[in-house]
Amino acid sequence: MRDEQTVSVLGQELYAVCVNGEEGAGDPIVLLHEGLGCVGMWHDFPEALSLATGRTVWAWDRWGYGKSSPLTQWEANSHYPLYEAESMLPAMLDALGVEQAHFFGHSDGGTIALLFGALFPERTAGIVVEACHVYVDALTLSGIAEADASFARGLFREKLSRHHGANTEKAFRRWADTWLSSGHRSWNITGTLASVMAPTLVIQGDNDPYGTWGQVASICRSVPGAISLKVEDCSHVPHHEKRGRVVDAVVRFLSGTGR
Repeated sequence: MRDEQTVSVLGQELYAVCVNGEEGAGDPIVLLHEGLGCVGMWHDFPEALSLATGRTVWAWDRWGYGKSSPLTQWEANSHYPLYEAESMLPAMLDALGVEQAHFFGHSDGGTIALLFGALFPERTAGIVVEACHVYVDALTLSGIAEADASFARGLFREKLSRHHGANTEKAFRRWADTWLSSGHRSWNITGTLASVMAPTLVIQGDNDPYGTWGQVASICRSVPGAISLKVEDCSHVPHHEKRGRVVDAVVRFLSGTGR
């Protein structure tokens, strides 16, 4: 059963859920959603992960998403993942009383998890990233341009509004406008990743329209000891498309971290 709450963090109200695990099962797992994600878009993945690992699982709508406070600034901004990792995430963990955790980050959430791991190694027990980006590649830009066109036609906007409500327009525009801006083309965090000391698992679908295997290779070259998993016949959301494969991989990964 999941518990719901609203948490005040740095002047914003963030909607959060917790699926309680078994006592003594180890450090909790924190889910960090994608660039257009939210708690609702994880569906029952928090429960599945908690059941398989025995651990408590936390998830929340980041500032500007889902049921959380709306963004006050939403212009193109390459620094928003760093702000989340450097400021919002540690403040949220403090508010929840979580000193150390494993992080499961999807897409933008994976970028945030890696940046947090580099900045706060003492709070990072392990990192799993899925469909993660650490630099800008042509396939990513093509996929986002297609999403932008779909949003303009209204179909994608309608789908997102079911989860984000009044936050939909601002959340989408910051995400799309950031990635498609000329100033973002040089964005690259690979130089930061050598500071990640936690065990790291990198998961990628082989048919992801938003990122290439080059992203995985770059992370594994940069993060000491990182391991990878290619999920066949899978697009951008392996934890839904290939749930069993992903959960099994996470269970094996966590059993090897010792935390």
